[in-house]
Amino acid sequence: MEQQQQWRPIMGTRKIVTPQIEEQPFQVREAINILRGNIQLSGYNLKTIAVTSALAHEGKSSIAFRLAKSLAGLNKKIIYIDCDIRNSVMLTRYNIQQKTIGLCEYLCGVVGMQDVIYMTDDRFLNIVFTGATAPNPSELLSGARFDELLSWAKENYDYVILDTPPINLVIDGVLVAKRCDGAILVVESGLTERSQAVRAKHQLELSGIRILGAVLNKVGTKKSGYGYGYGYGYGYGYGYGYGYGYGYGEDRERAEKSGKKKGKKKKAKSSAPAPDVSSEKNNRLNV
Repeated sequence: MEQQQQWRPIMGTRKIVTPQIEEQPFQVREAINILRGNIQLSGYNLKTIAVTSALAHEGKSSIAFRLAKSLAGLNKKIIYIDCDIRNSVMLTRYNIQQKTIGLCEYLCGVVGMQDVIYMTDDRFLNIVFTGATAPNPSELLSGARFDELLSWAKENYDYVILDTPPINLVIDGVLVAKRCDGAILVVESGLTERSQAVRAKHQLELSGIRILGAVLNKVGTKKSGYGYGYGYGYGYGYGYGYGYGYGYGEDRERAEKSGKKKGKKKKAKSSAPAPDVSSEKNNRLNV
């Protein structure tokens, strides 16, 4: 056990960053842990996992990084690779001040693989940032050097978590997810239209990408905890088995009362099941 606790990447990098992660309520932490457990039970030799969304700002990067942190909490060797070269939020969201080089520089052949792997204050979690902004990310992510990075990561880590661009906006997300063992689709409750979520699902399926399940993000529940939308239950939407439904957000009951006061038109809008896309039997997790 002592040897496992001292694990560091075999390449010997000494670059260290300390992401400033905001403390989250119990509901959120527990939901991420359930997502982690569902992934561990999703099949043998499932190591490379792409986390994507239909559109921007649905919370995929936050879900991806918290999933990586949660897996690292089990003393699993984790590498988080930020593949959103066009619009990464990692440095600003987690207040990382130092200058970093990353995936873009490696894919362009400017630096070696060992130069882009950063250790964190969690000894089991390493990060590859996007690095510089490139004018041709699709071409870079399609190249042999990206395949080499993934092959090395699979050999040296228990899980590889890849944050991809939204698949309905650019082709980059599909290019990354096709090289992974499976993908998780993040959908924001109340924002993502049904047509956009279905389009994202079809895009993944047509590309031959295994959909592990969906995360319905930013779902309102009772503040007290085990209320509506928070607890054990069946997911509903993408057709990949059963899962646990968890939610976190503002007081749903208060929101419903507020909607009633605004008239029938508002009530009809709030009751529309837009976030719950597709068919039955989904492994969905609300975070």
